[in-house]
Amino acid sequence: MRLGATILAMLLVAACSGGDSVVSRDVVDQIPWPETETATYRVLNDDAKEVGTMVLTVEPGEEGETVLRQHFDFPETGFTNDAEVVVDSAELQPRSSRFQIDGPEGVLDCEATYEGSEVKVHRVGEDGARDDTLDVPSVAHDSWSDLFVWRTITFSQGFDTAYTDMLSCVLAKPQRLEIKLDVTGSEEVEVPFGTFEAWRVEIEAGRDQKAWFTTDDAHILVRYDNGEQVFELTDYEAE
Repeated sequence: MRLGATILAMLLVAACSGGDSVVSRDVVDQIPWPETETATYRVLNDDAKEVGTMVLTVEPGEEGETVLRQHFDFPETGFTNDAEVVVDSAELQPRSSRFQIDGPEGVLDCEATYEGSEVKVHRVGEDGARDDTLDVPSVAHDSWSDLFVWRTITFSQGFDTAYTDMLSCVLAKPQRLEIKLDVTGSEEVEVPFGTFEAWRVEIEAGRDQKAWFTTDDAHILVRYDNGEQVFELTDYEAE
């Protein structure tokens, strides 16, 4: 399967290249979302042109579990992407993840299952099937849960932390990546859904990224710059 720059940017943190660092550290301070939540974003390219949408969803799963979903739609290029991570509700440690890209050149499916100290990954694409196994430290997060995990850290100016990201369902071979987070302060951010006072978080994850989260207890992601595309909040619903 040949994938262009748009779909690679769509992979967010999972598209970044990085080393095999292991930082077993708990970064979750407080879970900020209600039982069910949906946030919708417009996606802008580096020319500030709207090229797609992203939807982030939080839903209850089995007892003690939460399901975190991401859906991307890029109409002009014909790509859609769905990712789902099942995590334990308290610490957001991954239980499983699923990922699919559907585009003009075919479909890529991937499933990852976390069992004890390893994750087993099964990937099927136009180029065939592949199975991989990767060791998991005692505390780690799946890369497709990052946009949710970042909302749970301690928000105060100058706070910084790091954790191990498991790049399980990605285009390349699964790997571990150290994610570094730095809360640099708060500032006013204007997006289509409104104007918010937001914490600015700088992220080091193979390439530099930035994210803005509301300063209230919900810590809603209102803007995200992954270095290639910008995501801005257009709608938010919670129950």
